[in-house]
Amino acid sequence: MTTQKLTLSHIKEDNKKYNEKQRIELNDQYHTYIYPNFDPARIMNMFKSLIRDFTEIKNKKGVKTELNAGDLLYVYTIIEFSDIAEFPKKLTDKLKMFEEIVKSDFASKIYESFPKDSLQRIDKTALNVAKIAQQSKEFADSLEANEDILRKVEELTKEDS
Repeated sequence: MTTQKLTLSHIKEDNKKYNEKQRIELNDQYHTYIYPNFDPARIMNMFKSLIRDFTEIKNKKGVKTELNAGDLLYVYTIIEFSDIAEFPKKLTDKLKMFEEIVKSDFASKIYESFPKDSLQRIDKTALNVAKIAQQSKEFADSLEANEDILRKVEELTKEDS
């Protein structure tokens, strides 16, 4: 088998697939467009926004929602890779929109229209983000434990002096 040397031109040509839209029929009345090929950069940006919003939801008093992290990932995926809506700037407006989308019968139809390999990219990224978060927590916990040990050693050293 003869292969060609990969160049930036080849990469640019291949990346065009991320801008391609596909029309999906939702019922006899409505259709929408999806991006069937999930751009890795858009996936990472989506996760950054999701984490930022989820953290704000958990930390901000007065912001209430029944949506959990899994629900948010579901809705974020639908919005990011379809053309049904743009993300509002304010968190409260986002949550209102998310709750409307989750209640809609169209949400599952749109989500199920995404190719399985694209959805697997989301799953893989979610697992990697969770693994990094766990490692960061373990690292922070070990730093805290080391600081505690150091304080106790310093206290014991002061007592012995």
